[in-house]
Amino acid sequence: MNKSTQVKESRYAEKITVGEKIAYGGGDLASNLILVLTSTFVTFFYTDALGLNAGIIGTIMLFSRVFDGVSDMLMGFVMDQVKSKRGKARCWLYWLAIPIALATVLVFLVPNIGDTGKYIFVIITYNLVTTFLYTMINIPYGALTSLMTRDQNQRTVINIFRMFMAQVGSLIINAFTLPLINAVGGSTEQKSWIIVSVMYGILAAALFFICYAKTEERVTISSEQEEKISFGESFKLIMKNNYWLLIVGVWVFTALSMGIGMSVGTYYAKYVLGNENLAGFLTSIALIPTLVCMPFVAPLSQKYGKRNVALIGGIIQVVGQALMILNPENFTWLIVCNVVKGVGSAALTGTLFAMVADTIEYGQWKTGKRVEGMLYSSTTFGAKIGAGVGMAVSMGILGAAGYVGTAAVQTESAMSAITGLYLYAPIPFMIALPILYYFYKLDKIYPQVMEDLEKRENVGK
Repeated sequence: MNKSTQVKESRYAEKITVGEKIAYGGGDLASNLILVLTSTFVTFFYTDALGLNAGIIGTIMLFSRVFDGVSDMLMGFVMDQVKSKRGKARCWLYWLAIPIALATVLVFLVPNIGDTGKYIFVIITYNLVTTFLYTMINIPYGALTSLMTRDQNQRTVINIFRMFMAQVGSLIINAFTLPLINAVGGSTEQKSWIIVSVMYGILAAALFFICYAKTEERVTISSEQEEKISFGESFKLIMKNNYWLLIVGVWVFTALSMGIGMSVGTYYAKYVLGNENLAGFLTSIALIPTLVCMPFVAPLSQKYGKRNVALIGGIIQVVGQALMILNPENFTWLIVCNVVKGVGSAALTGTLFAMVADTIEYGQWKTGKRVEGMLYSSTTFGAKIGAGVGMAVSMGILGAAGYVGTAAVQTESAMSAITGLYLYAPIPFMIALPILYYFYKLDKIYPQVMEDLEKRENVGK
């Protein structure tokens, strides 16, 4: 086994520069500038700046996310079919950097055309960003990991850079969005949101272009396949990938817990803690230990396996969320709990995308065909559905509980809904994560998978 492992490493071990890894990570920083702004804060903008009904907004979010998940799978199929001189995945970053930046600003340019007109405008612009443009740029970006290298250790390190930069993006958004908005006019003023969205859009476009220019696609196996694979056959192939199915489950429950908690975080800060700016501060506090711990994920994963690191991270995150219940209105205590959650998050986010890339190799090994676009896009399908359901449920419950964004004081039922959603609702979904990771065994057989793939690909050479 040692001999075969050395053979595998001699072929797949690659040296990828720190600069390329940083450029790749910048793509997820750009993605998070757009994603967090149009998910974490956009519902607050719709309800408290525009005065729209929380229940209706939640319904729009649910259907948008369902269609978004479907568009993910379609985009994955398109990516597997399209060939370009600019690369299989990188080309989409080049084509869509400016369009998605413009569309992000458009989300906040809701005209004063009556409530019905506003809801229609919300449906169109929100879906333009999330269902179409974000999907079209983020699916290829994510799949780019599997095209940069087949070295499992390098993928883990690349993923660490990616998630570190992604967390930086989340930190920027959560720490500075509401303070910036309040500095240029206040969270109830639409123009404030427009100004900030322009700033983020310009930065995101620049980062996407850098990611395109400074990364390289080295894996060309799928582009060399002469056989065209239909959408139906691609779907059958991914359903045979049992480890990919586990990762989909991880995505769904992660997105559910985050979608519920983050969608009401600003409301909790505003009405329970008494200061809406504290929402971003609490999230930022959770991101700091994530950033600090992220560099340790790669060596720990190499020593103990990605699955084991992620499993422990999931348990830590559950503990952090559960501890919040003990003293939910004490801001200092909530800081401590979020620090604990941040440590667990580092282990989860630092391994997840590398696991997705590993399932691509496993799928090729098991079925003889490689469909990285479909595999990656269908994984994010689970994330989109989970996030959509989580956000829709949260907004639906708030609406049913009588929440009114323009009211100075909320009803007791609305306050109970905000508290329950923020503190208790995420816990069951968090508990599901370590259970799913317990059944993930790909780390153990991955060396054999790559050895077998090498033998197959050497046939006839």
